[in-house]
Amino acid sequence: MNDIKEILLILQEECAEVIQAVSKCERFGADNYKPGKPKTNKDHLEEELGDLLAMIELLEEKDFINGSSLQLAKQAKFNKLKQWSNIQID
Repeated sequence: MNDIKEILLILQEECAEVIQAVSKCERFGADNYKPGKPKTNKDHLEEELGDLLAMIELLEEKDFINGSSLQLAKQAKFNKLKQWSNIQID
């Protein structure tokens, strides 16, 4: 398996883990502790988001994705949120 394929597969897994961590925050509260674990649901979400960011960074380092394009897409999303959501964005 080449690097890009493996990174994409792990990225996909990390996305699923982020979804699950968000669900736990919503269902049980961000400050609740996972049963038998020393970390809160928010702590777990932060870990999973860090894992996701690591995989994104690897794709950028391998020149599979372009960092400048990511920044442009991120800014476009902020603009859409300003227009279509109630989220306060500076």
